[in-house]
Amino acid sequence: MYDKEVIDKHLRSLLSDLKNLEKYQHLKKQDFAGNTDLLWILERGIYLCLQNIFDILAHIISAGLNKQWESYADIGAVLFNDGIIDESKRDLLINMAGFRNRLSHDYLGLDLDIIIDIVSKRLDDFYYFAKLIATYTDIELK
Repeated sequence: MYDKEVIDKHLRSLLSDLKNLEKYQHLKKQDFAGNTDLLWILERGIYLCLQNIFDILAHIISAGLNKQWESYADIGAVLFNDGIIDESKRDLLINMAGFRNRLSHDYLGLDLDIIIDIVSKRLDDFYYFAKLIATYTDIELK
């Protein structure tokens, strides 16, 4: 059985990090000229959100569903196969896993346009998974 306290801790961290990222939704590419600190803030914030989502889902899969997975991309397939998410959300999780890996390992190859797009237009994807997790585990989002 999964540990609701662990999941709640990760959910609170995820929601806090998302609120911080929301402060930067208005930024445009020109705002980053000569401001590597700003880029670092956004990259780190996105990474922390992704990591929290995958840590929670991995915990649910391993401890709650008693399923195995080998990579973060597998998590979407397991949840899809168990009827927890649909095909579009499975594909989204696979893409999110790939981007998390790029944030973690490809320090020199990130596209600023993608970072801006995520912060300005894609935070709802993160909130979707927060709500899904909260509903699945019967944890109230605060």
